[in-house]
Amino acid sequence: MINDIISESIKEKKQKLAKFKRNVLYFRWTILVFILPAFLFDSEFFDSKNFTFLTMFLITLYNMIISLLIMFSKPERVKKDIGIVLYVDVLLICSMACILGGIESDIFIVLLFIIAYYGISRDIASIANITVYTIFMYSIFIIGFESNRLNEFNYWKLISRDFFVLITAYGISLIIAEVKKYDEMHKREFKLARTDKLTGLANRHYFDQKLEEEALYADYARKPLNILMFDIDNFKKFNDTYGHIWGDKLLSMFGDIVMQNIRKTDTPVRYGGEEFIVLIGDLDMATVKGIGDRIRSQLEKQNFNMGSENSKCKVTVSCGIAQYPTHAKDIKQVVNYADKALYYAKEIGKNIVVSYDEIGKLRETVQIDIDTYLSN
Repeated sequence: MINDIISESIKEKKQKLAKFKRNVLYFRWTILVFILPAFLFDSEFFDSKNFTFLTMFLITLYNMIISLLIMFSKPERVKKDIGIVLYVDVLLICSMACILGGIESDIFIVLLFIIAYYGISRDIASIANITVYTIFMYSIFIIGFESNRLNEFNYWKLISRDFFVLITAYGISLIIAEVKKYDEMHKREFKLARTDKLTGLANRHYFDQKLEEEALYADYARKPLNILMFDIDNFKKFNDTYGHIWGDKLLSMFGDIVMQNIRKTDTPVRYGGEEFIVLIGDLDMATVKGIGDRIRSQLEKQNFNMGSENSKCKVTVSCGIAQYPTHAKDIKQVVNYADKALYYAKEIGKNIVVSYDEIGKLRETVQIDIDTYLSN
């Protein structure tokens, strides 16, 4: 069960790839079974059973070979291989147009299906390329086929068919452009729904979804998951003193500092208000503490200048760290422990990084210092 959930993203990619391959095969075999026979039976060669059966056999054999190529094509080469195949298909249809009557055959309509399908998973430039290629090859094949009677050849019919292909391809490109525009808009809306507008980090909603997934991955990989919880010290006082505009600038700056000090695989979150969380996997506690301290130190070094020499100030941040499953087997409890470590970091003086297992040790150290002070 855990393995299925952890591999969800990988499986999703495989499923999309398998679906893409399946759709290509459906497309090819639909044309072979339903469309090409209709043109064959409608041609003057239909009376010749040998010709019809031989043509269908060769086309079926060709399609079987292409189907096997697509099925066993490597994931990184699938789109490229299918693109090459569709270009070859154009040549095949142009050849069949010559066999089935040249300019009089309507099989060129199948070329529109090829252009449309090619354009679904590609950009407008790719549609333009295959359209120009199709028009050029169709024209060359037809003129070559009619070379023995060029004086009687109906050039206007060829031009009108080429123009029809061009206009249809243009219409297809407009539809695909609108679909992709809607898809991009949907992706942006989805990203905005899980992103904090001020800092650009993930928001609380996304964190709640990501947390369980990361915990399951930690179980599966048998590696720790670290939760770093930051809270900007005296933020309310800073806000009250300098105003919300500068408060927002501080939050945005700290978000940038966090991003500069973590890996792309880590998950930075604005947890709420002036609280931030970073999920860091696969690293030991000492390394993670170093990351937390680097973030703390970098903020401490920043000089905020609110317009004059007299309005300069320094800002600090405290950090609490807990590790899953070292400190607890329940990931939500680990978040709670990180919060306790953060609270303790605030309690003992702020501007410090504290891990959950250090709370007792630091409390003893602080008590010893107090006792020593009182005894003196």
